[in-house]
Amino acid sequence: MKTKGILHDKSQAVKLLEMMTDTLLMVKNDGTCVDMIVKTPDNPYVNRELTLLGRNLFEYFPTETVRELRPAMESVAHTGIASNANYDLPSPDRMYYFKCIIQKYDDDHLLLVYRDITQRSQMKLSLQLANERLKETGRAARISYWNYTPSTGKFYYYGYVGLLVNAGEEMEITLDQFLTNVYPDDREKLVSYLNDPETRHRTYDYRVVKDGRAYYMRTKILNRYHLRNGELIIDGYTQNIDDIVSNWDRLNMIITAVNNSYETIFAAKADGTLVFVNQLCRKMNHIPVDVDITGYKVYELMANFRGEEKWVQFLDSLRASNNTIKYTCRHPYAEFNVINTEYYSFVVQNEYGEDIIWFLGHDISEFTRYERRLKEAKERAEESDRLKSAFLSNMSHEIRTPLNAIVGFSAIMADIESREERRRFQEIIESNNKRLLMLINEVLDLSRIESGTLVFNFSAVSMNDLCREIINTYQLYAGRIRLELEIPDHDSTIRSDRNRLIQVLANLVDNAIKFTPNGTITIGYRVHGDWIELYVRDTGIGIPEDKLEKVFERFVKVDSFAQGTGLGLSICKTILERLGGNITVASRLGEGATFTCRIPLIIVDLEEQLFESRSESQLLNQPDEIKATILVAEDIDDNFELIHAMIGNRYRLLHARNGREAVEIFLSEQPSLILMDVRMPEMDGIEAMQEIRQRSPFYPPIVAVSAYMLDLDKELLLDKGCQDILGKPFDKELLLATIGKFL
Repeated sequence: MKTKGILHDKSQAVKLLEMMTDTLLMVKNDGTCVDMIVKTPDNPYVNRELTLLGRNLFEYFPTETVRELRPAMESVAHTGIASNANYDLPSPDRMYYFKCIIQKYDDDHLLLVYRDITQRSQMKLSLQLANERLKETGRAARISYWNYTPSTGKFYYYGYVGLLVNAGEEMEITLDQFLTNVYPDDREKLVSYLNDPETRHRTYDYRVVKDGRAYYMRTKILNRYHLRNGELIIDGYTQNIDDIVSNWDRLNMIITAVNNSYETIFAAKADGTLVFVNQLCRKMNHIPVDVDITGYKVYELMANFRGEEKWVQFLDSLRASNNTIKYTCRHPYAEFNVINTEYYSFVVQNEYGEDIIWFLGHDISEFTRYERRLKEAKERAEESDRLKSAFLSNMSHEIRTPLNAIVGFSAIMADIESREERRRFQEIIESNNKRLLMLINEVLDLSRIESGTLVFNFSAVSMNDLCREIINTYQLYAGRIRLELEIPDHDSTIRSDRNRLIQVLANLVDNAIKFTPNGTITIGYRVHGDWIELYVRDTGIGIPEDKLEKVFERFVKVDSFAQGTGLGLSICKTILERLGGNITVASRLGEGATFTCRIPLIIVDLEEQLFESRSESQLLNQPDEIKATILVAEDIDDNFELIHAMIGNRYRLLHARNGREAVEIFLSEQPSLILMDVRMPEMDGIEAMQEIRQRSPFYPPIVAVSAYMLDLDKELLLDKGCQDILGKPFDKELLLATIGKFL
């Protein structure tokens, strides 16, 4: 058959066209299909059953395909230059791919040669994916591949060990260059390994050095083969096993730590066969170090599993608890006394799929003791809560009682004309006022003790004068009780807090009067070595022996029906301890009680004693005609009237009802001293102090006055500009003493 020129023979054109495997589309420049021959495999968009005639490809094909195809068709129509490109053809169920050759047919039409390349593209993508997976596997395992040509000494390297080359990079060097990276002691052995024809199935571990650090490598020869020219080629791989070696080192370190742990650790199979026992477990169960435990069952050696039946019961409990369980057992060994151990057990499968039961035991003997103490503390706390509730209930009564007298007699006095009765009622009011103030002070002292803000002021204290003052104070209140004073002929002047000592003695005398219907109360002191021993002894009803240890606890009252908060002795104890001393009690029921307070004997020298006496004398003997000006910043008129009643005859008083008025009056009057209430409307005392300091370089002493001493930071107030702090309520003596520090 004559074949020359067939492809150019026009009579053969139809036959050749029918033999083509590509689809032909005749398309207008606007994308409308006017003719077609479908030869490619069917897909949802181009197939033999679906005609495209009259359809616009730009509207028919998916948007993603049109986005790439349209510019190509427009370019060919405009320039006449043919286009040859691959395109994606997405469908709802899969992705198709086609090659499209676009040629200009005439001024109005384009010829599109459509060839389906889906299968080829998928194979290419699969191959790319396989290569990527291989690369990722090599990257994850830190593996590199190499081949070595001994005749040329060339060493070709590709991989991911991250030491000789970066991940995914290649390197071709000589073997000698490669060996410069190898640890010196490993070079000769590595060369021998490469040249030994019997090493194909063996691995070799060596080290490489980078940045002064050695890294462990493992290499294996995969193949040895010869090229046609007889040249030997060696293929292999290298894996960076530095992490593996480090993990082994860490594992050995962990095993060492476990063996030397203070925890009891052992493990066994489900049939009871022991697989691991640490040193402490051996010691507690008397298992010699040289005994191989793998030949024993757990119930043969472990004290907490004596007998196979007990082991089986434990396994049942473990399975019922989702393979984790916690239990406690006792080890009654003389060497350890009795040890309470808490075990945590769990199941881990080994590499063969066998269940391994691990036991982690912790000595909780100390915890058990703490738990017992905690329970006791809880009981004490509950008792304290009960006493506190009783205290609050009692406080309501204790506060209402003097308030009732104060309110009642204050109202009656307005209608009483008899001076004698008015004086008697005034004494009753004053007595209840002191009682109420004492209650409040006890509660405030308790709060200061709990917050750690109880303040102490140390000065020279004459013990003889202190005891005499207590006797004189209570002489009027003792009634039929005889007060006796026992003090040495030679006075002792010590450094301590006089007011706190008076507070302690006053509390003890109050209690003595309360529990001594008649008889004698003795107040005195003696010097005993380096200590002063103050004592208050009464002949009253005494204290039951079972309550002697509790009388110094908070809220405890010997007689629940007696007046008082149950705080006094607790506060006394705290005060004396803060002064460096202590308090004790001796008593028998029906024979009275003796409270002894021991405080350090800190002698005050004569010069300091004379100075403090002189200062006190100057204050008490201050002449009445002094008329220094004092600015009182106080928003409550009654409080100002009280201050005026106390010191109005001694000083000229100016009244400011808020902080802003205080600043204005200060600037106009220039007072000698300012009594500044902290909480006031418009501008509070702190703001007023700061503004006074800012607006005048010369300002008088400022004494901060507040009823909220528990809420105030003394250091903060002093830093803001005041020189002293006066807490409400205060009496005339305290007010004069505070003013006397500055005027």
